[in-house]
Amino acid sequence: MDSKGKLTYVEDEKGNKIPDYSYVGYHHGEKIIPFVPVRKVINAIQGDNLSNIQKAIDEVESLEPDSNGFRGALLLKAGKYEVNGVLKVKKSGLVLRGEGKTTVLIATQKEQSNFIVFEGLSAAEKIKSSKNKIIDSYVPVGAQSVSIENDRAFKKGDDIMIERKPNQDWIKMLGMDILSQTDPKAKDWTPEKFTVTYRRKIVEVLGNKIIFDAPIVDLIDSTYAEGYLYKYTWNGKMEEVGIENIQLDSYYASETDENHAWNAVTFMKVENGWATNVYANYFTYSCINIEKTSMKITVDSCEMRNARGIVTGGRMYSFNVLGEQNLVKNCISEKGRHDYVTGATVAGPNVFFKCKSINAQSITGPHHRWATGLLFDSIDIGENKIGVENRGISGSGHGWAGATCMFWNCSATDIVIQDPPGDHTNWAIGCIGKHIDKGCCTSNQPFGYIESKGKNVVPQSLFEQQLSNRLKTN
Repeated sequence: MDSKGKLTYVEDEKGNKIPDYSYVGYHHGEKIIPFVPVRKVINAIQGDNLSNIQKAIDEVESLEPDSNGFRGALLLKAGKYEVNGVLKVKKSGLVLRGEGKTTVLIATQKEQSNFIVFEGLSAAEKIKSSKNKIIDSYVPVGAQSVSIENDRAFKKGDDIMIERKPNQDWIKMLGMDILSQTDPKAKDWTPEKFTVTYRRKIVEVLGNKIIFDAPIVDLIDSTYAEGYLYKYTWNGKMEEVGIENIQLDSYYASETDENHAWNAVTFMKVENGWATNVYANYFTYSCINIEKTSMKITVDSCEMRNARGIVTGGRMYSFNVLGEQNLVKNCISEKGRHDYVTGATVAGPNVFFKCKSINAQSITGPHHRWATGLLFDSIDIGENKIGVENRGISGSGHGWAGATCMFWNCSATDIVIQDPPGDHTNWAIGCIGKHIDKGCCTSNQPFGYIESKGKNVVPQSLFEQQLSNRLKTN
């Protein structure tokens, strides 16, 4: 940091630098989560409350939104609400609110399902006619601009997708073309399955140079990938929704029973939403599940405890992020497997900040198949592992879990930071724990960039400092 408390960034010889991860969460942190006025109040009834709650949701959804896009909050008074089915929020501007842990919703269905779902009508769609090739031979990590062939197609304020389309040479460089040679059941990577799009907003157009908000978090080297820009539309998205101050429990028949609700809260096709003070018990998969179609969700002060199911793959991903530009902070997970985690080809940035694991049963970090632009900041995993690695043939060919992943002032018993081939980088800075070369799967991989072993660094939080600098609140 300089004398004014602002972060400075050192680029490598190709211009790569640590990116600004702070473009995450509800309105990128540029707005605080609002308190939405209550427009409907209900109490628990005897027996099944599915219709009781869903009718109240539908009633609030029928109200006209105010100037800020809010229809109102539905307040569920203290009590126990048995719910045999899935509760669905289908329109923007609605908040589900309880009175803390005294408002308990119990999912009584005896089948694998979601419990509470916020779901818009459709996902974002490319405008294919706007396709424009990126002409830079190399776009480094951290860049917030690209040059294109035809600048007339774009203007300030446009929503765009930056598409990174790798080739077979990239797959080969990573060693992901020979997984099946080790295990015939493992699937080799193919370029078409690793084409990733990153949603951004144009802030300025200078000739054929397009400047956008959140930075590039996976380099585009023309030797290994092509880059394209598209405008996109998202007419069917859900906006300005949240769930807060509520306990969600699931029925279960035994410690290993899986025929019950798996996800407490799921966000699908949502932009700018939140989940705060949600306390989940007895679900098999997650407290909060953010699907690939959702972005700019803030998850704050939520808990996942007492998971029920078989302790094996595909279960107990306490806070699961598949979308982009999301923030998970101040959360707790108890006895989860992958507590703060992403899936395959997850587009960044995404941030996990100031979260804790209790009795974690497996590693925390990007789980499989190339998630990019992740920040794990001040995460305490306790007596287990944290990191990013080549998972090799695990899970039918997970391979490299991620790149451009930063672990900042984290703590765990073991820390595994491996670097993919080429210019891809992962970092561990100020982390406390034993640095090892093997997490769950593959050893003898190069270490990533590791600095200040066993001693925290200043600033204490990279995320908070980046956000402060961006918003100029120092």
